[in-house]
Amino acid sequence: MPPLTTSALSAEVLESALLTLDQISTRITVLALNASRNPEQSVRVRMLLEDLLADIHDCEEQLGTYASLGA
Repeated sequence: MPPLTTSALSAEVLESALLTLDQISTRITVLALNASRNPEQSVRVRMLLEDLLADIHDCEEQLGTYASLGA
């Protein structure tokens, strides 16, 4: 990922987010398809998904963008 510049920071962050989302989607799909053919890999893929969601949740809380359902 190229370094961010200060001229169009918000556009660069959005572009990076969209490109990263596309890569994540493709790679998770490949992992899931592979795990469906190799059930012994399913546990590891599920752990990855849980960890990914936990990391996103932590980042949302740190940046103040996450509002829990109870709030």
